[in-house]
Amino acid sequence: MAKENVDRTDVGTARRIAVGVDGSANATAALEWAATQAQLTGAVLAIVTAFGPGHVFVSVKEVNRVMREHVDEATAQAKRIAPELAIASRTHAGLPESVLIEESAVADLLVVGSRGRGGFTGLLLGSVSRRCVQLARCPVIVVGQHRQAPATDGTDRNRSGIPPGTGTINFPKEGALMTTSAETDRRIVVGVDGSKSSIAALEWAATEAELTGAGLKVLMTWEWPISYGWALSVPSDYDPTHESEKLLGDLLQPIREAHPGVSIASTVVEGHPSPVLVEASQGADLLVVGSRGHGEFAGMLLGSVSEHCVSNAHCPVLVMRDGK
Repeated sequence: MAKENVDRTDVGTARRIAVGVDGSANATAALEWAATQAQLTGAVLAIVTAFGPGHVFVSVKEVNRVMREHVDEATAQAKRIAPELAIASRTHAGLPESVLIEESAVADLLVVGSRGRGGFTGLLLGSVSRRCVQLARCPVIVVGQHRQAPATDGTDRNRSGIPPGTGTINFPKEGALMTTSAETDRRIVVGVDGSKSSIAALEWAATEAELTGAGLKVLMTWEWPISYGWALSVPSDYDPTHESEKLLGDLLQPIREAHPGVSIASTVVEGHPSPVLVEASQGADLLVVGSRGHGEFAGMLLGSVSEHCVSNAHCPVLVMRDGK
């Protein structure tokens, strides 16, 4: 049975950020990220923990004690980050992924660690976080132990030594479309390809940049299609970089109008989006991607690009589904 404790009486109308905790290092990093984000946005922080049937040989009393201990420790840590934070805590006897997916139905954002206590150390992404990214009903952020929380004091989190806002890729000069807005120390990277989920990701990233004062770097990639046994017929005047720049410009126009105070840098790059986005995540505070792009099969729960980014990026990754 689920139990929820709330330390404030006015949390019902506020935005809600849910975070899963289990005492692992990755979950602790996720909690730090979620608490800082809640502080920045004024959201309620919902701390959730669950023990599944794998603990069948442990008494119910002991399970409840351990869950309460995890929640109490997480609450204390969140309060150290943001003393005035409104916190709701929930303990539940059930599969962690099922509990978190259920929580996502009433949350605006779900934050999970890349791997919890039940994961194999060699896995890049644990089963719980993978299922949450696949099935959650709100955007999901996956945070690894090495990944930083959002900066709240203007601190430069650029650990790679690359000037903020430029990424780490040697982009072709003709592919760069830069704004004249001032650079900021914090940076959000978002990948777009014109798909519904990538447009939703772009809109979310722009709103987040405005809320947190971060700069926004928008990336679009293109590749020549692969053919076997015959040559593709391509018009002699076809310029994929130009076509991509035009599409990107069209996508960014309403974003610039809606968020005039956000510093936006946009770039078109030839290459597969997976390595491009992972490389661009170095030194960034957040990477935002859609769940499935144009190149994915409609029946897939999670596209290959988003899964690669969640598993390999150097910063927290948000996965946005269509209309979420």
